[in-house]
Amino acid sequence: MSATNATMRSDGAIDHTDIMVSSDNFVEQFDSDAADYVDHILTEALRLSASDLFITFRESSVEISLRVMGFIRSLGNVNRELGSRLMSHIKATADMDVTRSLVPQDGRTRIRLRAGGGIDLRLSTVPTLYGEDLAMRILDRRRLIDLEDIGFHRTNFSRLHSIINRPSGLVLVTGPTGMGKTTTLYAALKHLNDGTRKIHTIEDPIEFTLEGIHQSQVNLRRGVDFADLLRAILRQSPDIIMVGEIRDSITADIVVRAANSGQLVFATSHARSTVEACEAMLVLGIQPQFLASGLLGVVTQRLIRKLCPHCKTALDPDEFPDVRTSTNEQIYTPVGCSECHNTGYAGRTAVGEVLRVTRDIERMIRTSAPMPHIHKQAVEEGMIDLRADAQQKLDSGMTSPDEILRAIPGNFGETV
Repeated sequence: MSATNATMRSDGAIDHTDIMVSSDNFVEQFDSDAADYVDHILTEALRLSASDLFITFRESSVEISLRVMGFIRSLGNVNRELGSRLMSHIKATADMDVTRSLVPQDGRTRIRLRAGGGIDLRLSTVPTLYGEDLAMRILDRRRLIDLEDIGFHRTNFSRLHSIINRPSGLVLVTGPTGMGKTTTLYAALKHLNDGTRKIHTIEDPIEFTLEGIHQSQVNLRRGVDFADLLRAILRQSPDIIMVGEIRDSITADIVVRAANSGQLVFATSHARSTVEACEAMLVLGIQPQFLASGLLGVVTQRLIRKLCPHCKTALDPDEFPDVRTSTNEQIYTPVGCSECHNTGYAGRTAVGEVLRVTRDIERMIRTSAPMPHIHKQAVEEGMIDLRADAQQKLDSGMTSPDEILRAIPGNFGETV
């Protein structure tokens, strides 16, 4: 059991005095009713703006934890009997088979919280050595934001805005898992959803329902993949298509053909940078001239944590020789206080780069120019790349050197 202290507030939430929560106090108040326990866990998850909730069976206990701003925070351990009751209750609410624990299952549900409001959950279970683990993605509709609220540098925002307002072509959004690609895509679709165009999405899974947009979900168990849905949707006379992920050469080929034949197409990949996303399409067999003629631009992003304004502390820049400061502004480090739950950070923002395919870059893609040369050309044409955007956020006191070094690939300050 966790030994750190925690107290219940008058609103039913839990006050954290450390990264852990006292599971003893937690269990004593809610172990008689699994539904009550789940309600309080989810209420706490919303208060902390958690993206995921995990129930993990260990050898002699069950751990309850959250993912907050990309990091795991434990809520402590409960006994296995209570853990099993929690698992059964949650699976039942999602119409999952509570009697099957030896095969993976997926589900989706919406739970009404006693404090008011509802919460959408996407569930996944998997058998493990000590039992059955549960992961719940918390689909908080408050995360559906406008394009201008993502956090891009004003130059990159202007470039992105001009790209997505083109009538046809391909826009790629890239970056590792959990870096906000879906949020950016939804923000773009929200901006474009003015009732004058027919918009279709292909997702795996559907994160949020978007009013006025036609959404389809991949179902591999029934043999329906991205390519199958994309072919069918192209026969539905769409104006805009969003493809959740380009996973194979067939999907890549159909996406590029659609972009070249009059549709505005958005798609994601897990490439680390804008130029690597171009290279990934070529590796999938797309002809350079075909990609060059259809590609409008590529967006790459990371999410970084913002320093808590209540407790951030100024530092000497000489303490961080790996981070070059471009101004005389002070840099700051996290401390931790009651306002930020002792993490030192409050919320996240995007660091990004937007490569716009100009005539020169189109020519370079057609002739298979080395990717670093394309990146250099884009910067010369005014692109604010990941490191320049991160530098601006560091100089403004928005984030810390440690956060930049953690989130930005490569050695900060080196040229690509």
